[in-house]
Amino acid sequence: MYNKTMHLIIALLGLAWLTFGTDLFANDLSDGKASELESFVIDGENYIKSSSLADFLEGTETVDYIGRSGKIEFSEVSLEYALFSTFIKSGDDIYNVYKPVLFDDGAFLLPIRYLTSVLNKVSNLEFSWSEPKLWVSKSYYNVTGIDAFQKINGLLIEIHLEDNLKYDAIRTDDNWMVVTISGGKVDSVAFLKHLPVKAIYDLKTYQFESSCQVSLRLRPRDFSFTSKLKDDPLRIQFLVRGEGFSDSMTLGQGDESEGFSYNPIDVIVVDPGHGGNDNGAVGQSGAREKDIVLKIAKHLSHLLREDGRFKPVMTRQDDVFVPLSQRTALANSVGGDLFISIHANAAHNKKASGIIAFFLADAKNDEARATASLENSSIRFENVEDQKRYNTDLEFTLRDMIQSEFQRESADLAGVIHSTMSRSTGLGTRGVDQAGFFVLDKAYMPAVLLETGFITNSKDEKMLKDDNFQRRTARAVYDAIVAFKEKYEGQKRTSQ
Repeated sequence: MYNKTMHLIIALLGLAWLTFGTDLFANDLSDGKASELESFVIDGENYIKSSSLADFLEGTETVDYIGRSGKIEFSEVSLEYALFSTFIKSGDDIYNVYKPVLFDDGAFLLPIRYLTSVLNKVSNLEFSWSEPKLWVSKSYYNVTGIDAFQKINGLLIEIHLEDNLKYDAIRTDDNWMVVTISGGKVDSVAFLKHLPVKAIYDLKTYQFESSCQVSLRLRPRDFSFTSKLKDDPLRIQFLVRGEGFSDSMTLGQGDESEGFSYNPIDVIVVDPGHGGNDNGAVGQSGAREKDIVLKIAKHLSHLLREDGRFKPVMTRQDDVFVPLSQRTALANSVGGDLFISIHANAAHNKKASGIIAFFLADAKNDEARATASLENSSIRFENVEDQKRYNTDLEFTLRDMIQSEFQRESADLAGVIHSTMSRSTGLGTRGVDQAGFFVLDKAYMPAVLLETGFITNSKDEKMLKDDNFQRRTARAVYDAIVAFKEKYEGQKRTSQ
């Protein structure tokens, strides 16, 4: 069945393909010879075969025909892709290539124009695309690495340079120290290989046309810093001061009990959707989404508090309206480790039923878009100025989230919640999905929106109104949080 369907898809796609005789040329670094890669123009976009790219990179390709996915490995770098997906995974990071991966004649076809930017980020080679040629050469970097050391008066961070460059550094409200370096060419691979001390919770690099940016998220929430350019060797030096940065914490050294340990997953932000004038969806018997999800959220917060390991924070505890952007702003301000927004779904099709767990990313299907549109409609209760910024802000955040560890962890959390819900509630499931929910935007932590059932379905509505179902739902989400905590804290301990 699969092979027949696959061949039909490929045959249909082939009608839209135009193959040109022009070849792509690239410099082969290993022996200095030129290599030719056949290109295909599909709907105006240039594609190359994954197998040809793997050969050119002197790597290996593994193809899973049943799973409709492939993986190229070269020089300690991996590229993972799947049929019709617009995302490429490399290590723990996910990148958007904007055009779907295709398949023909036993090989995956990759959109080369956008793939080059991914290759530049994950390898120590420099790729460039100038139709119809692909060029690769050894990269030149003048922002080459990072170190951090604990000093008696604070945390010393050094960004290494090859050239004398001007820079600017700021601290953001959500605990990022952002360093912009004019004329900088950043070696992202060297930066992202490791976090030099445990006080640096996250590290991101961005390459722009005439500058680069190094962003560090620091774990303690209150800090200040000073900086200066130092010689021999050339580097930008930052001294970070604040509670948790003194050498009594022995950052990154020694045993956990004596030093600064990884932040435990304990602050859980529970977000009951809607509230106040915003009823959310309304069922056939008049049940209101805002009331049901508040009860589930209260049950969940009670379970978390009783556990003793968690500090639950609710975005609302009464029937009040909280603007969507303020919900994640609250989560960030309290240092939330997980953000879980609880909702009930609705559809014109009264037979639609089941649980869906969402994370923030571009929607891939009409059903996910419809759900996001439904939940995002709550902004009509906000003032006009606040409404204006949502589309622009969310579009930017979706691009940024592609390179964020939180997207991967959010998808994982959604999967765990979906699994425990399907086992515990007796309600059918519709899987894990992704869409652009405003309420998840700018959550600097793993974030999930849970649709607990379709309130527009009479059977789902009856269950959603039942206190026993609400308690089982809360217990299932609690169990998922515990499982997620144990998994990720275990990984962090192992990596120390």
